[in-house]
Amino acid sequence: MSAEAADREAATSSRPCTPPQTSWFEFLLEESLLEKHLRKPCPDPAPVQLIVQFLEQASKPSVNEQNQVQPPPDNKRNRILKLLALKVAAHLKWDLDILEKSLSVPVLNMLLNELLCISKVPPGTKHVDMDLATLPPTTAMAILLYNRWAIRTIVQSSFPVKQAKPGPPQLSVMNQMQQEKELTENILKVLKEQASDSILVLEAALKLNKDLYVHTMRTLDLLAVEPGMVNGETESSTAGLKIRTEEMQCQVCYDLGAAYFQQGSTNSAVYEHAREKFFRTKELIAEMRSG
Repeated sequence: MSAEAADREAATSSRPCTPPQTSWFEFLLEESLLEKHLRKPCPDPAPVQLIVQFLEQASKPSVNEQNQVQPPPDNKRNRILKLLALKVAAHLKWDLDILEKSLSVPVLNMLLNELLCISKVPPGTKHVDMDLATLPPTTAMAILLYNRWAIRTIVQSSFPVKQAKPGPPQLSVMNQMQQEKELTENILKVLKEQASDSILVLEAALKLNKDLYVHTMRTLDLLAVEPGMVNGETESSTAGLKIRTEEMQCQVCYDLGAAYFQQGSTNSAVYEHAREKFFRTKELIAEMRSG
């Protein structure tokens, strides 16, 4: 062994054996890699980081031959990246507590809009005009998830936020933060304008008397197959992860209670609605424990 090779060997062996972080594009190249990665005890990147990376890459604007910035192209690569982000969220069982803690409002807005899109909710459709009882269970659940997130985000935005201590100003970071702040404010404005509709959608969900289903990694894969090849399983009442009626109603009641409680600061009569919803949440928790 040459002296140079010996030095290289010594340097390599002295490094801690930490596996390199998996890059986002590797998941595009190997279809089975995502499930293997998510099964690891401590995957690096973590699931929520993967969602951010996949959606960031899928939403990058393109530049045409005239050097003009264009919206992200709707091509196979970007569709696969969006699907990968949805599959990671499905792995996390669409837990809004986990997703809200780690994802910004613009990222979560994009993720849930992608869920609506893949769940056959046409863009621009008013959810309040859709009859949840007649929709496929996974479509109804996608609408509920979006509207639960909408009112939770409105409630969350009413709390004072502790400002982080500013470090040395870095122009690119500050520009990025300013852009995200403006984007968040625009999304919040839309959510607030639609708040009464979101509340009506969730109130309607409390009248549903059937179990719902939320998309899993498998049903998302089936939806991504060419439409002519899907055998109807994704539209059936047994596709996806089952969400019991009581569990769905419990989550919806709690979120509605929080929304009504926040509204009560300007209309004290609404506090009574909040009390009813929180009381019903408590009843449903007791029912699920005894059941």
